[in-house]
Amino acid sequence: MSDQGVQNEAPTQNQPQDNQRRLIHLSSLVNQMIGQSKDEPEDLVEFSVHGKLLSYTRKSLNLFDAENKIRLWAIWMIEWIWFDRFIITVILFNSILLATQDYSWRETNSEAPSTWTDSFEYLFTAIFIIEFLLKMIAMGFMLDKQTYLRDGWNFIDFIVVITGIISLFISARVSAIRIVRIMRPLRSINSLKEMKVLIITLLDSLPALANVVIFLLFIIILFGILGLQIFMGALENRCRETEYPVGNVWKASNYTKLCQDSSNCPAGTYCGNPNTYNLPQQESDDENFNYGYTNFNNIISATFTIFQALTTEGWTVLIFIYQEALSTAIVYIYFLLLIFLGSFFVVNLILAVINESFVATQTRASLKNSQTSASSFHQEEQDEEIEQNEEAEHQVALTGNLNNADQTQNNQFNLEQQIREPIAQNINETNAFKNQENQVTGEQQQISKSNTIEQVQQVRRSSSKQRSLKLQPSKFKQFQQFLIIIIETKYFLAFITSIIILNTITLSLDRYPISQTESEILDVANQIFTVIFTIEMTLKLIAFDTSYLKDSMNIFDAVIVILSLIEWILSSAGNNSSGGSFSAIQAFRTLRLFRLFKLARTWSSFRKLLQAIAATVGGIAYFIILLLLFMSVAALLGMELFAYKTPYRYNFNNYLSSMLVVFMLLTNEAWNTIAYTFMYDLGSVYPVIYFVIVIIFGNFILLKLFIAILINNFHEANIDQSQSIEDNRNLLSSRHDQSMNENQQTIKMNQVSPEQIQQSFQVVKSASNQQTNNNSATRFKNMSQQFMASTIILNSTINQSLLEGVSLYIFPPQSKIRLKINKLINQKYFEFFILTIIIISSILLALDDPLSSENNVTLIVIDEIITALFICEALLKIISKGFLLNGPDSYIRSPGNILDLVVIIFSSLAFDQSQAQTFSKIKILRVIRVLRPLRLIVRNQDLKMSINALFNSLSQMMNIALVCLIFFLLFGIFGVTQFKGAYYYCDISEVNDKLECFDKGGSWQNKNFNFDNVLNAMITLFVISTTEGWINLMSDGIDSRGIDLNPKEDNAYAWALYFVFFIIVGSFFIINLFAGVIVEAFQSEKERLSQMKDLTKQELEWYEIQQKIYSSVPIEKFKISKHKMIRRLNEVISSNPFEIFILSVIILNTCVMMIQYLRSPQELTDAIQILNWIFLAIFSIEAILKLIVYRKFYFSSGWNVFDFTVVLLTILGVILEQSNVLSNVGTATSILRTFRIFRVLRLIKSAKNLRIIFGTFLVTLPGLVSVGGLLGIMLFIFAVVFMNLFPYVKRGDGVTYNSNFSSFGVSLFTLFKCSTGEDWNLVMMDTARTAQPNDICFDFNDYANYAEYGFMGCGNVGGILLMIIFMIIVSLIMLNLFVAIIIEGFQNTSKEENAPIKKLDVENFQQQWKDYDKNATGFIQCKYFTQFMMALPQPLGWSKLKYSAAQQRLHVAQLNLPVYNLNGKNTYFYYQALICAAQDFLESSGFISNFEISKDIVKLKLQPLMEKAFSKVSSLETEFDSGQYMAAVLIQQNTRRKFQKLKKSKSSAVIAQYTNDDEVQQFVA
Repeated sequence: MSDQGVQNEAPTQNQPQDNQRRLIHLSSLVNQMIGQSKDEPEDLVEFSVHGKLLSYTRKSLNLFDAENKIRLWAIWMIEWIWFDRFIITVILFNSILLATQDYSWRETNSEAPSTWTDSFEYLFTAIFIIEFLLKMIAMGFMLDKQTYLRDGWNFIDFIVVITGIISLFISARVSAIRIVRIMRPLRSINSLKEMKVLIITLLDSLPALANVVIFLLFIIILFGILGLQIFMGALENRCRETEYPVGNVWKASNYTKLCQDSSNCPAGTYCGNPNTYNLPQQESDDENFNYGYTNFNNIISATFTIFQALTTEGWTVLIFIYQEALSTAIVYIYFLLLIFLGSFFVVNLILAVINESFVATQTRASLKNSQTSASSFHQEEQDEEIEQNEEAEHQVALTGNLNNADQTQNNQFNLEQQIREPIAQNINETNAFKNQENQVTGEQQQISKSNTIEQVQQVRRSSSKQRSLKLQPSKFKQFQQFLIIIIETKYFLAFITSIIILNTITLSLDRYPISQTESEILDVANQIFTVIFTIEMTLKLIAFDTSYLKDSMNIFDAVIVILSLIEWILSSAGNNSSGGSFSAIQAFRTLRLFRLFKLARTWSSFRKLLQAIAATVGGIAYFIILLLLFMSVAALLGMELFAYKTPYRYNFNNYLSSMLVVFMLLTNEAWNTIAYTFMYDLGSVYPVIYFVIVIIFGNFILLKLFIAILINNFHEANIDQSQSIEDNRNLLSSRHDQSMNENQQTIKMNQVSPEQIQQSFQVVKSASNQQTNNNSATRFKNMSQQFMASTIILNSTINQSLLEGVSLYIFPPQSKIRLKINKLINQKYFEFFILTIIIISSILLALDDPLSSENNVTLIVIDEIITALFICEALLKIISKGFLLNGPDSYIRSPGNILDLVVIIFSSLAFDQSQAQTFSKIKILRVIRVLRPLRLIVRNQDLKMSINALFNSLSQMMNIALVCLIFFLLFGIFGVTQFKGAYYYCDISEVNDKLECFDKGGSWQNKNFNFDNVLNAMITLFVISTTEGWINLMSDGIDSRGIDLNPKEDNAYAWALYFVFFIIVGSFFIINLFAGVIVEAFQSEKERLSQMKDLTKQELEWYEIQQKIYSSVPIEKFKISKHKMIRRLNEVISSNPFEIFILSVIILNTCVMMIQYLRSPQELTDAIQILNWIFLAIFSIEAILKLIVYRKFYFSSGWNVFDFTVVLLTILGVILEQSNVLSNVGTATSILRTFRIFRVLRLIKSAKNLRIIFGTFLVTLPGLVSVGGLLGIMLFIFAVVFMNLFPYVKRGDGVTYNSNFSSFGVSLFTLFKCSTGEDWNLVMMDTARTAQPNDICFDFNDYANYAEYGFMGCGNVGGILLMIIFMIIVSLIMLNLFVAIIIEGFQNTSKEENAPIKKLDVENFQQQWKDYDKNATGFIQCKYFTQFMMALPQPLGWSKLKYSAAQQRLHVAQLNLPVYNLNGKNTYFYYQALICAAQDFLESSGFISNFEISKDIVKLKLQPLMEKAFSKVSSLETEFDSGQYMAAVLIQQNTRRKFQKLKKSKSSAVIAQYTNDDEVQQFVA
């Protein structure tokens, strides 16, 4: 068939589909009109303005009706697009005016003076009042529907207007008016529709977010009360000069640390706490103790302390403070539990909630847009059918077969050549251009449209060149065509790419210090590159003339070339110093690095990532506006509250400084230190309210929304790319198949009507149902057998292991030795033995103490034995599998075996003393043994899945790392150009430059993090991207003045924008893309490993429902005693008033525990003690009563076991506390007192919202444990490595007395601390410490030198590399796996809530079943089944369905349940009844129509559950089902009734009478 035929046929084939779409659209319009007519109130009137249809109240303000001209004009005005733009402009100018407010009058404690801005306030207020009046006239005010205040978005506008009116009569400088006036920028939300989507996302997430907040408050209260019991007053444990107080004074010594007892104090001092003697606080807390703001002296301070720890900022400082005063183990356990449960789980759960809400909002928005676009499309079809047909033909021509398209182009070209007179000298060039056009067109089909701008332009250029050839081009045109040929060759592109790479290397070589000769060489090289790029630009301008500016990349190149030329001219004029006037322009040369993105044109995976990033950037544009709006409001509020009230460097004295402080809070860096400073300077704790609110809304919510947008947009971009690639493949294959099979019979299948397909489906379905009904008695039994058979086949396939080749050229596959060894290593006991050896080896590594005088001989011997065992294991595997040439199972072809072999080799070398001496300088070779625990990963499926997810995402992570590297290189070169040599400083103040520093005897030092060269700059930028310590680095940049000049505070404040912009790009965006990649890879890997990806939605739902069914078991019904008093007690403890009473007691007990505080009156302490005893008595009585009533059934409930345990432990604590048995054992009494705290956990049982989040926690717990295990393995490996490489490093700011690598436990905690971002940069620089004139250290790593010098060892540069690798693996990758698991767990919880049959429905079935099967036999008598179903709530039961007796019997008959005869009683089985009830509901409701799952993996997973479930009936026989049983029962009933009539009437014609009964006939049929 020709191309023209295909094009003409396309509209004909699409005609039925078009008609069907029009019919659907027409019906939807009719339904929509009907719905509007039903729902639309009579008092609303429709107005059509500016192409929009609006509904407002019939009469606004009871004055203006629908025909009033003033109202019509007001409606026209407020809906005019330029009116909205005018209002946004006014809001913008008003916000700028607010930002220019001057608060310097506060320095003199005077009143605010009148300024020129006050007159503008009247203007803005008047404009807002006019807008308010117009909207009120148009819409009405409040009473009717669709009025002004009925729209929540107008409420902010109303507040602004009211405060503006008030400010006309009261001074606008009143503080309250100024604070409310700050809300004016929020009005822009109402004017920007796209931002409303983000706000709606947050509002939609509020219900689920409220659950998370409630759970978070619960965690804070729980840990707060626990902290009150353990840490109250601990900060006053000081070393004192006297053993006892002298009067009311107990003076502390100069020793600054806390103490547990006098043994912790210097000689002659004594440890004591003034609270012991009811004395007031003796000393004020200084900066070392956070000014005393972080304590547990009352519940409010405890809440703030816990909140700070949840943000993972300054939490290790709290540990180091409190471990000096209390037991170290208690402190570590408390805070680590808080970090894991609060920070890792609950805070990330906020992200999961917002992510789910954002996905739902996006789905609704896309659905609405698709419906709108579909309706508009159908409307255009009806109005312009002819034009649409022409467009369809054109579309078919564009998307046709590539070969056909090429052939069409060739035919058209040949036709034109026949019409026009050929030009002989241009024939070859024409063919060349024609082939080039075809090649570009083919490439267009393979590359996404979003990245083919240049290719499209090449097509246009090629077509334009063809036309120019045909019109006999001039010599200039021919020259242009010649240039185009040169420019578009691959050699020219390769040359320019090489020049870009060389230019990048040249720019990277700039550094400080640098010789004058080398600097001149680099300048000349840059000039050469500038000339080359200028020539490239000139050639392209000549070749493409005006078309050159149509490519954005060309415009970018031109700008860079022009800036480079300007920089060259200015530098030639003598202004080339790094601190000169043109250094910024000189730094613009680094923008040439953006040309590296041209590599995406030839690198497909890199191109796809850039496309995804570009799509993501477009999606977050309005979020950036929302974030800036939030920051602006927070900054204005901060100015109003704190301007000129603190001498702190970063303050709220002006708008820009305020925005910078708010941005610091968003990054969560040092916010606690800023809060301490403001509270201390203002002498009040109220500033903390502002900081906590900004952290919650900015960091916990808005930035989590940003990450959610990033993850979903990145995911959708990847899906769109995959879909487009798949569509292109399908298009090519479908066109190819169509051209190959166009005359075959298969085309006729497309002519089958949908009605015929539906009829045939109904026939097949009815036949299958009939066959199923006939064999219902045996289908359940056969099902289990089929599952078992398929499982045996699968297991035999999986476990099949073949031996290939001759192992080591000695052992053939038939060798008995080799067969026995193969059998041995495949035994599970052998695997268990090897795992045990690995664990023992890991423990030995942890027990190795670098501070010991000599290595333990026992440890060395055990290590040698273990190494010998691993050598034997390797030999056995090599003999069994072969070494290399024995197929894919050969020993060396497995990555795990390669790892084992490397470990064995270096472990063996370590035992040779001569080799050990050789490797003493490279101690890492002996630490290779630490990699053994990685073998545990392969043997754990959950860990293996996490590792596979990471490996599968490795390629994308490498691409992101490349993008990250380019941005780091870009910002790094820019930073080197500006800041090289500028971070040096003098340790003497008031020095101008380096020479003056030396003259005054000072030391000229450099900062640890600087921009002296590109490598240092990239390390510094990596630290900044983790947002740890970036404020100090930014301060160094702001203070820098240039080479050899001493810094000056706030010398160039504008350079803060450099660091802020990098954090937005490098940290918020690029680094968070790792989370997106890992979340997507984890979910896809889980789908792949579960092998459920190929299941249909119905099959997956049915599989999940079966899992719920087979996981339930019949439960035994509690038999209440016949004793009258016990029955009465059961009524009491089972009643709702009793439950409410117990819940009230729990809440009251919680409140009582919260109100205690340090130095509370003795009366309050005694009252709390008495109340605690009363509560204990109540809970004890409750437990005793339930034990009496429920007996052994009491312990069948987990909550009852928990209650009983808490009561016992509380009683034990009270007894020990009152008997003073543990009065001398530190904090043991406090620990026993904390057992009562766990009563608060009973709130989870009673509060539904807490149960939901707790359920999510339980769902994610297995995944969290597996990833926690993987994280533990990584921490273990790095802890051993750091302990062996840096045990004697000199103590500094990072490696301290409490945080170092001198022992395994402390090393493990130090690395965990670093993984949360806490001072990891300082730890890194201490491990890389080198000897300096003002910082002496010695290069050693052995015990002998340690014994001589102590902790005075230097580090090495490898510490930087090792710490960066650790942060990438653990912080950026591992911790993001927690995010992936929590998001997946919350999605599963949400999915369960929307499931057709929930777990709660199965539990209802289970609870109802026990009333008819009291002994949990699993069988129920058939005669009670209808009663059971009528009592069972929906969806599985019929409780709300008013079925008659006949309908009940009919539905039971339709279930086709097998009937089992047990002890002469006909019964139904539990699981079969549950399955049939579920199938009946799902099929009748239309959820699932096919209950067959053909996948073997599903059978394999369900087989153990089914085998256990059907074990009771596997040996039982059944001859009939519920339909036959109900028919027999009905026949018997009718027969009995007829025989009773027979006795009365003495008639013999019985059979003919009862068989005429309609219901019997229905059953018999």
